[in-house]
Amino acid sequence: MDNKPKLTISGYRGIWGESLNRQIIENFTKAFVLFVRENIKENSTLLLGRDGRENGPEIKQIIIEILNQSGINFVDGDILPTPTVLFAVKKHEYDGAIIITASHNPREYNGLKFVTNRALFANQEEVEKIKNNYSRIENNELPQNEERVIKNENTENFSYINFPQEHADQILKHINVLAIRNKKWKVAVDMINASACVLDPYLFENLGIEIIPLNNIPDGNFGHQPEPLRENLSDIGNLVRQEKCHIGFAHDPDADRLVVIDEEGQVISEEYTLALGTEAVLSKNLINKVIINMSTSQMNCDIAKKYVGECIRTKVGEAHVVEGILENKAIIGGEGGGGIIYPTINLARDSFVSIALILELLSERNQTLKECIETLPHYEMFKDKVPVVGSLDEMYGKMKDHFNDCTVNELDGLRLDFADNSWIHLRPSNTEPIVRLIGEAKTIERIEELFKEAKEVVS
Repeated sequence: MDNKPKLTISGYRGIWGESLNRQIIENFTKAFVLFVRENIKENSTLLLGRDGRENGPEIKQIIIEILNQSGINFVDGDILPTPTVLFAVKKHEYDGAIIITASHNPREYNGLKFVTNRALFANQEEVEKIKNNYSRIENNELPQNEERVIKNENTENFSYINFPQEHADQILKHINVLAIRNKKWKVAVDMINASACVLDPYLFENLGIEIIPLNNIPDGNFGHQPEPLRENLSDIGNLVRQEKCHIGFAHDPDADRLVVIDEEGQVISEEYTLALGTEAVLSKNLINKVIINMSTSQMNCDIAKKYVGECIRTKVGEAHVVEGILENKAIIGGEGGGGIIYPTINLARDSFVSIALILELLSERNQTLKECIETLPHYEMFKDKVPVVGSLDEMYGKMKDHFNDCTVNELDGLRLDFADNSWIHLRPSNTEPIVRLIGEAKTIERIEELFKEAKEVVS
């Protein structure tokens, strides 16, 4: 079994002290330094950011030690939301960034994400280059000239810049602040004791919103399991009800995902975050494109059709969606886990952009969240997993033979689309010997029927 650290387009994550340790951090940092030096001028500058986890300062210090040896200049942004890091790399024309984050994983985890000079996460080709560098470092295979690249003590550190305020100001430039201010919103926000704490107060103050904060100290002591799923968000639902708030929001630790809570304290499916953003943007920009991944709700395609637009699907993964947005000059995109990508403001999943677009939509239409959701297309989504039986090709072959009245798409796993807009998507896990099964239909009965058939076919 290969026990080497596995870097993907989503970065690398592990349990600190176990599957993530000092040596892995050092080697990945050196590997990224080599990648930067292969692509960028000699006098490079990187940005460092972290999501607020307790072990973040220790990991950051290890990275700083390597950067100080390497001769690469860096800016220590300390606690920064992931979308803020990408925004800052673009605005200040940095040569890349390292983000210390494990996204929505539990508190004992941490990890690394790498941002290139394009102000985008490393794509698959770039990830392969970083992985190759890592392997050569681990096996002591660097030629002498490359070894010197990561041993050069001429680093210059730069002074503090208020990146969160710059990010928020960019959002405020591109939304209807007056409409939001006039509604006099009272909003509960769960910041999960992480990076959203450094941006939310400024953003809400400038939107004229009364904020009722929850878990708003960025010390990494998460008030609940950090993935923003319904079962983890009872506290914010209760707070909305108790404080009679108009709406609630919940971030994940690195603040790229957002879940919305309605005025009755009901946690809304994370799929609605992007659907609300798509409605907000396409309703004002007809005949435009939206980019989503293979497992994201059909709601977005229906909304695009309503506004004479086009919905294009990509492989799962933010980097794939972003590339799709760039290739198709799309106006909006994202993933169903609560991540809106609105390139007018930021070319990354951005929970703060999501908040602004949703509040703008509701303010301009004078609707509550519940009223607005009732106007959107409705689907029932199921998610499950099945063990790999035989080979993936055999599993996919059985599915195609059985479901022969549908459109087949094998861009990323196997997706089957039916005439009634229902669909199922099978995609192998990167970490377990399982296949993830996700699907959607207009009714619970229909999606239950599809899932039952699919499981019987592949078992």
